[in-house]
Amino acid sequence: MKHTTSRGKRITAICVAALLIFAMLAGVTASSMGIKHISQGGNGGHSTTTTTPSQGGKPTKENYFPKLKADYAKNHKYAIAVNTAQNIVTVYTRNPQNGKYNIPYKAFICSTGKQGGTRSGTWYTSEKCGHWHALVGNVQGQWATRIHDSILFHSVPYYKADPSTLETEEYNKLGTVASAGCVRMTVQDVKWIYDNCPLGTCVTIYNDPAVKEPIAKPTAMKIPLNSPNKGWDPTDPDTRNPWKK
Repeated sequence: MKHTTSRGKRITAICVAALLIFAMLAGVTASSMGIKHISQGGNGGHSTTTTTPSQGGKPTKENYFPKLKADYAKNHKYAIAVNTAQNIVTVYTRNPQNGKYNIPYKAFICSTGKQGGTRSGTWYTSEKCGHWHALVGNVQGQWATRIHDSILFHSVPYYKADPSTLETEEYNKLGTVASAGCVRMTVQDVKWIYDNCPLGTCVTIYNDPAVKEPIAKPTAMKIPLNSPNKGWDPTDPDTRNPWKK
């Protein structure tokens, strides 16, 4: 009986050790695949993590940012709301009378995720990804800011890190669902967020086809596919942009 018990303990110890090794290997694999921090998850790529929205309170139509972090107003002039049903990004400033970020400042046209790929919730931006950032699908995006996991604000994708290689057909989809999760914008607009909204900016994502947004959704130029300038975003401030000449 003692021999059987001892043997059982050894088997249990071996099983536990095997499980620990498996977990460690799985962790390494997840890291190497970018699951924990996806550096290439911009083109609507989904993180396989199951994160929950950062503490921001439950947004309402009257207040999209009901529970901001302490001292938020000291470091942030703006908060951002994204309506995935209408594909519009609205930037709000703080109301000095009540402290809420409910004064609409400007709006941008965007493209959000197909089939609900841009999940609703409230987060705080966590990374500025630089002028060019690799996206899922072996493409590149300009001026990406990470909202959460693999979900970013970024430009319409480019075939490579060259502003003359725009995916023109995708650009012409602005204002409709088109990505697999990220929030695509014009270069001019996404650069504004990159330059003016520091890390920790609150972003609330919601889906409401009926709400009347405070600022009408802007339009974006449709680029003729036979245009010699079709590889450029018309809003790109790059001095070489032929649309600017």
